[in-house]
Amino acid sequence: MAELVIKDVDDSMVAQLVKQAEAHCRSLQEELKAILCGAALYAVPQTLSMADARRLSEKLCGELAGRPQTDSVELLREDRSR
Repeated sequence: MAELVIKDVDDSMVAQLVKQAEAHCRSLQEELKAILCGAALYAVPQTLSMADARRLSEKLCGELAGRPQTDSVELLREDRSR
């Protein structure tokens, strides 16, 4: 497997990533691998055909199926009442 080295990362960014890793019960290395894999998996090419866009949409809808979704109308009303 390949090894990656990232240099000159701001200390505050590293601290934020460590917090994020702890929140997900992962090591920093595991968290960074998850972030990179997610970015590569969901990268959208600059030019996307309609057929490819539909396939991507169907894939994302399938992954989100069964998860509770918040009605955006409720969120808007809540925000406006502040």
